[in-house]
Amino acid sequence: QTGGGGRVSELLDIATLRWEAMPSLLLAREDHACCTVRGALVVLGGDTLGGEFTSSVEMLSKGEGAFTALPPLSCGGILDAAAVTVDESGSVAGQVLLLEGRKDDDQGGTSTVHLVDLATGVCTPWPNLLCAREGFAAARLPQGCVVCAGGLDN
Repeated sequence: QTGGGGRVSELLDIATLRWEAMPSLLLAREDHACCTVRGALVVLGGDTLGGEFTSSVEMLSKGEGAFTALPPLSCGGILDAAAVTVDESGSVAGQVLLLEGRKDDDQGGTSTVHLVDLATGVCTPWPNLLCAREGFAAARLPQGCVVCAGGLDN
């Protein structure tokens, strides 16, 4: 598939090793974060391709034909961040640990970490990373710890 800019989403079927088109994002974006929550794909923040950092959040639930908008991030727009699913029992829609990258063009990476309630968009501060960074990767390990690696630091 070609075109579509920052709204295109694709799925790799591991069994067939073939890519399949998915529904388009509601908002064209780049440098956003995404993760899965309760079987749904969640996309957070990013650059709107017009140079604006966005706080928008959207979700594609399993079996649905379109993304739906969720409440925006109360902590504002983010770029070059990472998102990791955490214990979701405390929220109707699930929770995501958002390790923020950048908050604006003039600032480098940040060390800020928030727990995001997807049902409300409320960002609750968590302990900061040891160093400010952007464009990094993060993952949750089997024992429950979260690892953050790489990227650009300040």
